[in-house]
Amino acid sequence: MAYFYFCRSLTGDEYDASSTNSVSFAAYRVSYKLFTAYLLSLISWKTPLGRFVISPKENEETTFLSPAENLFKVYDGVETFVMFIGYPRSSHSLVGAILDAHPEIVIPHEFNLMQKWKKYQSSILKKKTCRKILYFTTFTIFPRDKLCLGYVQEPIVIGDKKGGDTSFILIDPNKLSVLEEINQVVQVPMKFIHVTRNPFDNISTMLLRNTRSRDSVREEGARVNRTRGLDVIIGRYFELAASNQRVRERYGDAVIDIPGHETVLRPKETLQRLCDHLGVTCSEDYLEKCSKIMFGTPSVTRDKVVWSEEQIMRVTELMKSYPFLEDYSFDKYHS
Repeated sequence: MAYFYFCRSLTGDEYDASSTNSVSFAAYRVSYKLFTAYLLSLISWKTPLGRFVISPKENEETTFLSPAENLFKVYDGVETFVMFIGYPRSSHSLVGAILDAHPEIVIPHEFNLMQKWKKYQSSILKKKTCRKILYFTTFTIFPRDKLCLGYVQEPIVIGDKKGGDTSFILIDPNKLSVLEEINQVVQVPMKFIHVTRNPFDNISTMLLRNTRSRDSVREEGARVNRTRGLDVIIGRYFELAASNQRVRERYGDAVIDIPGHETVLRPKETLQRLCDHLGVTCSEDYLEKCSKIMFGTPSVTRDKVVWSEEQIMRVTELMKSYPFLEDYSFDKYHS
């Protein structure tokens, strides 16, 4: 729902949460294009990908581009495949939405490639061409509307924004091989966006969501006191941090760290960094339209949870192992 709100905001349209028209239309687009992608995978498996051969008249042969090739031509210009890594509740949706609004970038809101990876291992999709078609055609059709900025262009960058889930799967170091397999299939350079947030706020928000306490702390001013639950979330958070650090070490400069608070405090600078990293232009029109709705103050939730001194000290000590967390602390508020 947040994705649609973002697109409506860019066009100046008022978003009506009670209306299901845009959601229904998006669902239709998803079903239609997913089925198309499925057919394409079957077509490319059962016939030569390049061309069909038909005989409209006896002894007369005519060739034409197959539907698969016609659609796949749209992706001839793709130069980069991007994936998000990170943590739940750390502004992935916002960063993904502002990038997806770029005329040369396609990042579906909820795709989760790592979780769907086994789907692409079926025997019928073993040919790289089949899987590549299915990836790229599917990525362009998840709930999104490239018209939200008034642009229609062929994509240069395609990717997946499910950062928290990707990092969770990569907690198992052996799963790094999946990234290599994906890279071999898409056949373009792979880059990563690592969105971070103050660990104390990130962990607190994860706890509030897990305990379904967000509304009560917002409306009643209550504080959540769940010592054991907080310990569990702390452990989970730093498992993700270790997972992300392995990706950073493996892929080096292909990974960019984006502090989530910078998206609202310094939107233009953040957008420029992201565009430079992905190798796309960053027009003034795009910067202006996005930055107009990216404003406010970073969400602070650490004061909504009861932290013991021992827990604060433990998290502070664990943060020292990760250079991308060095700018955060329990007492520091970004502005």
